[in-house]
Amino acid sequence: MIYMFLTLFSVALVLYILSFFTKSRIQDLEEQIEEISLNTIQETYQLKKKMKVLEEELLIEEDAGPFYKESVSRASNESDGGSIGHKVLTLYQEGHTTKEIAEKTSMKEHDIFVTLRQYSSEKQRGVNS
Repeated sequence: MIYMFLTLFSVALVLYILSFFTKSRIQDLEEQIEEISLNTIQETYQLKKKMKVLEEELLIEEDAGPFYKESVSRASNESDGGSIGHKVLTLYQEGHTTKEIAEKTSMKEHDIFVTLRQYSSEKQRGVNS
């Protein structure tokens, strides 16, 4: 009986020690999941970067309304801050919605978004300089 207990104990001890040296399947799965998640994050970042570039290209190339074209040409010629872009930005900062601004300036709502994006980025560049 003692031999049986000693044998079982020694086998259990050997298996216990061997368990430290063998690689766990769960650990392999965790490493694979971590690798997949990192790849997914990288791909998502790259896709977002590409989408941003495409959106910017579309905004630049998109056919704008005649009032917007006229206001952009006036805005590039004016330096006194009285351009339509500054007016749109001021109205937006006062809390008006883009729809309300579009009605007040007779511009399309999309043109309002483009103008806000353009003037807010210029303003941020001016602050960062």
